[in-house]
Amino acid sequence: MPVIALHLVAGAVAGSMFTVRTLLALVAFAVVECVAATVALGLTAGLYSVGSLVAVQIGYLAGIYLRSVLERVGIAQPSVRPHHPR
Repeated sequence: MPVIALHLVAGAVAGSMFTVRTLLALVAFAVVECVAATVALGLTAGLYSVGSLVAVQIGYLAGIYLRSVLERVGIAQPSVRPHHPR
């Protein structure tokens, strides 16, 4: 359970600070972690580690939401990245 909580916090931090590319890197790392746990410890541990993969994604969404709330309240500054018109 602590592993899932750590993945949730890592996703939330990444969601509040970084772009989607960071989420893709975190998900790739979590998939490698799931495969390694399945090979080393068996199917039960692999299925448990899938929870950490889901926790990263849920945490990322929570981080994005937290960032938007903080920007709306005025605590956080909006992103300084320029938006390119399409």
